[in-house]
Amino acid sequence: MPTEEELISAVMEKHRRFLEDDRKKFEEINSRLNQIEEDAKNLKNSKIKFLERKEILKEKRQQFYHQAEALLERELFPKLNQTAANKLEEDIKKLKGQVEPDEEQKLKDSFIENLRETVRVTELEENLFLQIQVRLEEARNSNLELKGIVGSEKQFEEDDNSKNEEISKSKSQHKWLNSKIKNHEEALNYWEKFKK
Repeated sequence: MPTEEELISAVMEKHRRFLEDDRKKFEEINSRLNQIEEDAKNLKNSKIKFLERKEILKEKRQQFYHQAEALLERELFPKLNQTAANKLEEDIKKLKGQVEPDEEQKLKDSFIENLRETVRVTELEENLFLQIQVRLEEARNSNLELKGIVGSEKQFEEDDNSKNEEISKSKSQHKWLNSKIKNHEEALNYWEKFKK
């Protein structure tokens, strides 16, 4: 039959083992939680940059179309009959709308073909045609990049939800282990008083 002192020592040893194990687990969770929170912060910063870039691309795309339209209105439309000018104006409005990059490429190719013929017939400088062609291509490139960003937004949302779930789970484990550690420390302090 163990003595009272041996029983107290055994109980204290048990609490020390639990305390050591719980502290190791706590440090692991604490480290993992810090990493997850850092990852979540970086993800949020990346998402903000993507959203800013998205707005810039939308504006940039419209600006290129506006520049092309202004060139047409200033340099070409006054030299065309009303029907031809209206047709080109209608086509550029379609291009300016919210269209997928593949559809935009088809519309752009058709517009460029019509424009090339119109410039040839009106005997305007090739330079005007090239300037408009460059602006339309830049607008389409902006739309292509924009589509890639929109696709990435869905992944950001999924990653963000996943990180928040991990943080929530880790925080509850963190809190639970912290409470266990305090309980074992209190138990050790309590039994220490009875040790001779």
